[in-house]
Amino acid sequence: MRINLTPAVKQIVIACVVLFLGSMLLSSKINLDTILAAHYPNSPLFKPWQIITHMFMHGGTAHLVFNMLALASLGTTLENYLGTKKFVQLYFLAGLGAILVHFISQIVMLYLDFHIWFPSMSDFAITIDGDKIYSKSSLITSQEELRKVGSVFVGSVVGASGAIYGVAVAFAYLFPNSEMMIMFIPYPIKSKYLIPVILLLDVFLGFSNFQSDPIAHFAHIGGALFGFLVIWYWRKFDRKNFY
Repeated sequence: MRINLTPAVKQIVIACVVLFLGSMLLSSKINLDTILAAHYPNSPLFKPWQIITHMFMHGGTAHLVFNMLALASLGTTLENYLGTKKFVQLYFLAGLGAILVHFISQIVMLYLDFHIWFPSMSDFAITIDGDKIYSKSSLITSQEELRKVGSVFVGSVVGASGAIYGVAVAFAYLFPNSEMMIMFIPYPIKSKYLIPVILLLDVFLGFSNFQSDPIAHFAHIGGALFGFLVIWYWRKFDRKNFY
């Protein structure tokens, strides 16, 4: 099935593909993830522009392809309905909400474990030597705790998933009876059922905090939340400009 991409969706797809290819081609000279991926605000790797640029970076081919297919299939319908200006607003507000909620989840996690609000690397006496992380702090008493703290300060978040979750929730809100297909399930499911189930799964996985799970589930939740709030506000209070 051919999808005629709308203007904003097309530009987002192009930007994501170009940055993905660029990061691979330049990998031997420069690590674009260090510059453009989102890092914890108190990490020495954090730069303000990362709250935007991380939305266009992806961690692998499957990550990129899945996100772009979701954006193309849901975003084109939504942009045609909302208009390009409102679609862009929705997309970036959801993406910003995603990274905000992700940062909050990191701050809360560190507080629950170590009782320090918004800590820096110096609070944990952390040093980094290549791929290895060391700490001389008495606060960290196990390798598991060191792994947790290290993942916050040197880990990064990439991907359009948070913004796309906002798009998906807006789609389900506006077109609740539209039928959607998902991989490995050969039957169409109405968006008003499928999207909430996916979100509940993210909530479960986010709070379960599996060690081997690399996905930023709270970013997905944040994107979905902000996407819902934006579309709900427009529908309720902005009827004059709501297409």
